[in-house]
Amino acid sequence: MWFFTGPKIVFGPGSVEYLSSLGAKRALVVCDRFLATNGTLDRIKGEIAKGGTSIEVFAEIDPEPLVSRVLEGVELAKRFGPDLIVGLGGGSAMDVTKAIYALYERPDLTVYELTPLVDLKLGKKARLVQIPTTSGTGSETTWATILTEGEGGTKLELAHRDLVAEWAVLDPTLPASMPPKLTADTGADALCHAVESISSEWANPFSDALAKEAVHLLFRDLPRAVKDGSNAEARESVHYAATMAGLSFGNAQVGIGHALGHALGSTLHIPHGRSVGVFLPYAVEFNFKSAKDKFARLAPVLGESTTRDARELSARIRTLWKEIGMSTSLRDIGGISEEAFEKALPEMVTRADQSTCVTANPRMPKSEELTKLFRAAWNGTPVDF
Repeated sequence: MWFFTGPKIVFGPGSVEYLSSLGAKRALVVCDRFLATNGTLDRIKGEIAKGGTSIEVFAEIDPEPLVSRVLEGVELAKRFGPDLIVGLGGGSAMDVTKAIYALYERPDLTVYELTPLVDLKLGKKARLVQIPTTSGTGSETTWATILTEGEGGTKLELAHRDLVAEWAVLDPTLPASMPPKLTADTGADALCHAVESISSEWANPFSDALAKEAVHLLFRDLPRAVKDGSNAEARESVHYAATMAGLSFGNAQVGIGHALGHALGSTLHIPHGRSVGVFLPYAVEFNFKSAKDKFARLAPVLGESTTRDARELSARIRTLWKEIGMSTSLRDIGGISEEAFEKALPEMVTRADQSTCVTANPRMPKSEELTKLFRAAWNGTPVDF
């Protein structure tokens, strides 16, 4: 027996206007400091306030969201007593929002208890709405939240179906001002979600359909969105593709590329989209023999010849990465010396080995294989083991 979980979705240019109809008395909006100062927060507050709603803001989100920030937000929520909690931003803001929502609803729990093993029974105090302002993480649709234990600490991969928002608001005018590099990073994250969910052991017909369409749209429109951020058609396409990929991996799970990327990001502080993106070609090559039939499902999108061979498929991804300015090896990613890489390697292997992202990976990696994968990605060499 399988379940497909997702929020109700309102989408289209100007769809943030829907916020005025939610009928909340008190709304807590969670975002980062940048959105609090660039006019985006004011726009969202203006729409919510049309319904006569009182608004409080928690704008203390870090790029790598910390558990301590979540607890600060929970204390604010307890004092304010919202009946609507709104996550506004990229994955970090939306992940923190999920955790704040859960611990506000269940003050008897700790953040470490946000797992499928605990019956949360949320939704008695507040409704949860997520509004992505970037096009990549898919956090607006998923039941996962990624938090960090202290500066440079381990990434906590927490999840529960009760963390899925009631509504996701997809307004493609919100990411319109993203610079090219951020567009590339977040778009790469979305493609990783789609490709890894296709190869997942938990993939299903519904997740596959969404993943295939996301791959199609991203290969077609991500280069256009990176090249010309004012291209409204490409922006809208990529924004919806990111949510499709989020719905897909939220119901099928990601894989070893994310395990490696989380380890790299938390250890050497590389942005999430960049850190998972650089590993995707190597993850495809590693998984191919175990998931050949699964990757073949991308043939209608990428062509039969591309999906028949691991090197052909990974080469197609590398070509896209070069089009959007993404690195195809750790050596070229920037900000990492070989000395720093070698020093961090044992810790990264340990973190990747312990990651829940490998749970549904089609090929279960051994520790020595994780080491080889990191080295292959550093040198830009094919995976032949």
